[in-house]
Amino acid sequence: MQHERQKYLLICNTADGFAAQLNGVIVQLQLAQRLGYEPIIYLHKRSNMFGGPNPYYEESRGDNVWTYYYEPVGPSPEALNTLVERGQVFTISTASELFRLFRWDPRSWYINPFGFYRSVENTADGPHPSAWWTEQRRRARAFMENGTVRFASAMTDQVDQFVKDKFSPTVLGLQLRGSDKYDYGSGPNLGRKVLPEEYFPYIDKYLADHAEDTRIFVATDQRQWLNILQEAYPGKILSAAEASLSDSDQNSIFAAGDKAYRGVEVLIDMLLLARCDHLIKCHAAVGEMALVINPDLSYVDLNYETQPATARRTLAGLILAPLLRGVCAVWGGLAEGGMSLAQVASIEDEEVRVNPARPRSLNTKLKGSQKAPRSPILSGRFVSDVFDQLVNRLAPHCYTYKD
Repeated sequence: MQHERQKYLLICNTADGFAAQLNGVIVQLQLAQRLGYEPIIYLHKRSNMFGGPNPYYEESRGDNVWTYYYEPVGPSPEALNTLVERGQVFTISTASELFRLFRWDPRSWYINPFGFYRSVENTADGPHPSAWWTEQRRRARAFMENGTVRFASAMTDQVDQFVKDKFSPTVLGLQLRGSDKYDYGSGPNLGRKVLPEEYFPYIDKYLADHAEDTRIFVATDQRQWLNILQEAYPGKILSAAEASLSDSDQNSIFAAGDKAYRGVEVLIDMLLLARCDHLIKCHAAVGEMALVINPDLSYVDLNYETQPATARRTLAGLILAPLLRGVCAVWGGLAEGGMSLAQVASIEDEEVRVNPARPRSLNTKLKGSQKAPRSPILSGRFVSDVFDQLVNRLAPHCYTYKD
């Protein structure tokens, strides 16, 4: 009887990039924990922000992208269908709720200090807020330590072999993020691309202080940047990526071919960075995930080291920041009181359908350029969308920048 009363949260929509997908999963694991729901992770072929194509999906690898890289979380497909039939499975009902968890709920794991922690409590400008970042990493690591998020053995075996074959006794890790890195809500200081040459003084100092045979492991999305480092430090550079590298300013995430394998390379980069002795990074998700995995890894973040823009709270921000805090608290209370959840009616390969009485696709992005009908006025989805629009219109007025 207890099993029949248990409710389950189906985690079936998240963001696009590999680490961003993990971020989206973990903030929903946090939600499930707060609600007392058991989590089920199922990232299907159209699980990118409510109906966009998942950039890592390959039919030959199976229906659930999560299990390409991690151990399963939740029951078998057969048992899941039984739970759906019993009315025990729920999911967040709109992309606005995923954005709320990503950006506007201070209880979430923040892999980027945007939204709440950019507009209400600015942690993106000024000195590196070590205590804040340590707390964020602890929140994500909790789901690794309790066994919920477990890397597939095929991934960790590759990492072990790479370390055995190529690592020296001392390895410096570098993480460089180019291609489409820009200010997406964390402000121009953290959104700025840090060029390879800016790493050189930090690399040179580390090499001068350590053994001559120190190697340098590089995780980057830019082939041209890897080439620059190989020319500057001949014979010392290690890299594990190929398919995930871009030759231009275009991110390779949605390129044709090698979809699942690009995710393998990103995960291996994260795990190898975590095995280094020191990390020199910019503000980006792959390097941040290495610090989640290894809390003892020393590091320097070059986006915090050099901040060319000075942030200033606006006069309007003195009023808007407390207002945003209140709006977020009200939104969170309504959402977790039931407004954000929909009962799952069925699970198919391309979509999840919700509301058994009047089934609809959970997807807001349908095939091609087609979009789902607008949410009915005063429905939970409509109210969530209004909150989302409100906070995103208010937030940019909290700070101004001067170069």
